[in-house]
Amino acid sequence: MKTLLALAVLALAGFASAEDAKCAVNPGKDAKPGITAKHDGKTYSFCCNNCKKKFEADPAKYAK
Repeated sequence: MKTLLALAVLALAGFASAEDAKCAVNPGKDAKPGITAKHDGKTYSFCCNNCKKKFEADPAKYAK
């Protein structure tokens, strides 16, 4: 039962963080679901495809 509760809490925490994600290029904007890129094993979210393209052109500039 404790394991099930812990998994539920972790699932909800992951869902909340995805909903509250900010754009990696323009942190003043909320990220849109499905617009993401990976760099060094980490997933970055973006508000639009233009920001994703900027990130992919120079990920070191925006990766944190």
